[in-house]
Amino acid sequence: MTENLEEWVLSHYGAEVFTPGLERIEFALKDLKKDLYRSKIVIVAGTNGKGETTHRLGKLFQHSHYCTWTSPHIYSIVERFSSEKGNIEASELRNLFLESHAIVQAKNYRLTYYEFLFYVFCRWAARISPDYLFLEVGLGGRLDAVNALDANLVLLTSISRDHQEFLGQRYDQILQEKLGVLRPKGNLISFLDLKYLRERAKAKALSLGANHLDLEEVLKIPAYEFSKRNEFLAHAAFCALTGAPLGEENWRPSGETLSSRGEIVLEENEWWLFGSHNVDGVRKLIQFLHSANYNLKDSPFTAVVTSFSKRNEKDLRIMLKMLKKANLGKVFVTAFNHPKACPRNVLEKLTSDEGLTFVENIADHVQGWTHQKILVLGSYYLLGELQPLRRKR
Repeated sequence: MTENLEEWVLSHYGAEVFTPGLERIEFALKDLKKDLYRSKIVIVAGTNGKGETTHRLGKLFQHSHYCTWTSPHIYSIVERFSSEKGNIEASELRNLFLESHAIVQAKNYRLTYYEFLFYVFCRWAARISPDYLFLEVGLGGRLDAVNALDANLVLLTSISRDHQEFLGQRYDQILQEKLGVLRPKGNLISFLDLKYLRERAKAKALSLGANHLDLEEVLKIPAYEFSKRNEFLAHAAFCALTGAPLGEENWRPSGETLSSRGEIVLEENEWWLFGSHNVDGVRKLIQFLHSANYNLKDSPFTAVVTSFSKRNEKDLRIMLKMLKKANLGKVFVTAFNHPKACPRNVLEKLTSDEGLTFVENIADHVQGWTHQKILVLGSYYLLGELQPLRRKR
């Protein structure tokens, strides 16, 4: 049923393409905001780590009443709509789609794929009135649909180059776009590693009269320990929202992995799944894996499987070069079916240029492999393509 839901949205609202601007979604949400503002709203922004931080908030608030919006989904569209009870039921989401679509048509709202889904989420949240709304920014911040709502608390995970065509080439430009979700006299908790960016974030908060907590001043966690940083950021948000004391002595990493964020899937083979999909994300993943494998004379993985969404060729080449030099295992580059997928011919050419191996269909390629340890990284849509793997935890 969930596949049919996604097909239904695609048929009525087109493919998910970033269409910046808040006018459309603000018009659609104007009658819902009063109900939505009964909840405390947390917006999670940043280049990498948004999804993990948002999901970890849910883990911490599992005994509270909350709704979580995340994007994109990896395996099923229901993942974007979750609460303390788990993902929304497909039947309930189907009814919400039909009801919402009827309103969109009657009121002549002009919503994109992403905006329609967020509108549906807001109608769902307004109906059940949770204590908290945890909202992950889809792309950027200032012009993302979640910015139609005023956040009580903004979490900023990281800043690096991604989607430069929309956000700018320089870190300060990207930071400015991400912090577009921060309101005057709001609250910001950030965990940036570069001093230059930390100072810029502090200055932005000061200019808005916002409260700012810089977690680099609270606890030192290496940048490559990205999962721990995301978890501590979620912990800091929990403390800020509940009044619990913040400090290293009050926090211990859970060690729990999340779906496709350091998850290990065991079947005939051992699959390590990471959604590291841009230059900074791949670099930090390599550093993290190296830190756990002090002697890399022997590669820790039998194979490294990767593919990416559409992005500039310079970034693609840099990531493939890094994987080639990392000595993590033999690198296989593959293609996958999705409107946002990097074109097959581009990947095949870059793979050839770098002396790596291109595989048309990785699922067919690994048929017959047993007892192998395989690292998969790159686009979340690639991880979705691997859904046929039997997921034994």
